[in-house]
Amino acid sequence: MISRILRILTVLAVIALPLSALAAKEPIYINLAANDPVKVSMALDAGRQYSEKGYPIVIYLNDKAVLLGVQVKSGDVSKEQEAIRQAIATGAMVIICPSCLEDYGFTRNNLVQGVMVGAEH
Repeated sequence: MISRILRILTVLAVIALPLSALAAKEPIYINLAANDPVKVSMALDAGRQYSEKGYPIVIYLNDKAVLLGVQVKSGDVSKEQEAIRQAIATGAMVIICPSCLEDYGFTRNNLVQGVMVGAEH
């Protein structure tokens, strides 16, 4: 009786494992290379919508978009920078291009909390 129950549980586990793998959602990757408000807002809004549906979000900031991932000394935060902060707060992974960061004269010390520096090229 016990061996029969174990066999049934094993069969159920073998069936359930592939089904759970199919239920996992692939991450949505957003590559931002501009700081144009319209383009950034569209991309981040799409990411927010996917995030609300359970998709993990990864945002990569390069070229002019690195300006969205750095602290502003004046304290003024653009809508796009606020959207980046909100994305981080809701679990998005935000990665910034290290060489682009350097090209614009910033360092790791200038990053918005939660932004990670990507791998060196």
